Amino acid sequence: MEFDKNRDPLESAKVIEVLTRGELDDDATVSVRFNGRRFNIQLSPNFFQNSPETTTLYLKYLQAIHPIGPGEFEGIRDTDVCKWIIDLFKNLFVQLAPEPLPSFDPEKIRSGEAKPLLSEYLFPETFGCRLEAVNEMSIPRHVDSCGGLMTPRTYLDDDLLDAMEDWTCFVDPSEIEVDFQNPEDALDQIPRRVRVDLDGSGHMTTCFFKGFETGVGDCPMSEEIKAYGKIHNANFGPDVRVGRLYGVAHDESSDTTLGLLLAYIDHRTTLVYAVKDDTPLAMKQKWARQIEDTLNELHRVGVIWGDAKAGNVIIDNENNVVITDFEGGYTNGWVDAEKAGTVEGDLQGLQNIMAFLFQHNPDDT
Repeated sequence: MEFDKNRDPLESAKVIEVLTRGELDDDATVSVRFNGRRFNIQLSPNFFQNSPETTTLYLKYLQAIHPIGPGEFEGIRDTDVCKWIIDLFKNLFVQLAPEPLPSFDPEKIRSGEAKPLLSEYLFPETFGCRLEAVNEMSIPRHVDSCGGLMTPRTYLDDDLLDAMEDWTCFVDPSEIEVDFQNPEDALDQIPRRVRVDLDGSGHMTTCFFKGFETGVGDCPMSEEIKAYGKIHNANFGPDVRVGRLYGVAHDESSDTTLGLLLAYIDHRTTLVYAVKDDTPLAMKQKWARQIEDTLNELHRVGVIWGDAKAGNVIIDNENNVVITDFEGGYTNGWVDAEKAGTVEGDLQGLQNIMAFLFQHNPDDT
């Protein structure tokens, strides 16, 4: 499929993040990716002069796009708000970023002319903008060329970093190739499939990139790394159906960790969507056995699954399960809050997974 250089800008502009300062604050920053650049757009009633209608509308929109909200408010969907923001700023987007950068250009990626790197997606050219209003007239404004937000990264404890050097590798994001299966995804997707030279041999290994949120010290990602360290040291065979950590994306210049490089799993779906009314009983029994046996092995080496639920069970292309996500936490309906992070909580989650498998209702999620 040929890439249309004359496409509507709205087709590739995408809201990738919404940040607020809390439930009692009316300010927000909406980040939009367009043609390989990031636009951090500040929104606040303080920027609206003599514009009560605009202020009222904005406050409703804020409820709809709030990151911890339900994605809707008084019939207004978060997608409606995203479209409103993009429509207001689209001329500014085109002015500041008229063409895709080579590493974001689907045709250049498809032909091999461009070989995008993870660093280009994590540290893009960024513009700071804000929405102003005067007498009910909306005014999109470009205010700076830095954007004011930091790329999500985690500052891990020195002891953990030292321990990791014994069993995994650190790779700078400028040395990690992005591997989009569909080059059109380069315009509006965050890379997940990447290729890495893990041992300096020149052989590129396909990995799944799991990016970090901003954190310091003993954060959820620290717990996930520790879990993968125990999994590595256990030297499990292939019958233990669990993901493997191959390395971490680490920015040496700031000594910060940007994400995990996990074994890439060619997968079909998660257990949530794999189980159907006509799924053969033998297949359900196979999945149940693999999940239970794997969880027993994890507990044997001191690994807690934590967020044990059907959504964290991948079904690969060979119809085998893979247990994923060891950063902790829990999901209501699968594990009780007071049992989260314990073997008891894992076993409760396992029991609920078995119930989901064998008492499946098509409406269950």
